[in-house]
Amino acid sequence: GWTQYYDIFVRNAFGNFKDILKQIAYNPAMAQWLSFVDNKSLQYDLDNGGPGAYPDENFAREVMQLFSIGIYQLSSNGAIELDSQTGAPLMSYNTEDLMSFSRVWTGFTTN
Repeated sequence: GWTQYYDIFVRNAFGNFKDILKQIAYNPAMAQWLSFVDNKSLQYDLDNGGPGAYPDENFAREVMQLFSIGIYQLSSNGAIELDSQTGAPLMSYNTEDLMSFSRVWTGFTTN
């Protein structure tokens, strides 16, 4: 489990982001830990007599927050971008983005 997950980073220390993200996404430990294994789409759930639950957003959120774009928009020098009117940090994504991305992580299961 966790040793295999660690090995992904060891193998790809000087590799590229795409390879790391792909290997993380297919890692059984990550699937259990971030609960996207056996994650069902809303339509699948409705079609099969389920209560109509939305897909689990946990993995989608972690990919966006930790492995890719982060929580806040950044300028080219790495500073957090601020809203010109409120001074609040600008978010990198919203709830609609998260819900859309979580749909991608449905249908994974283990053998």
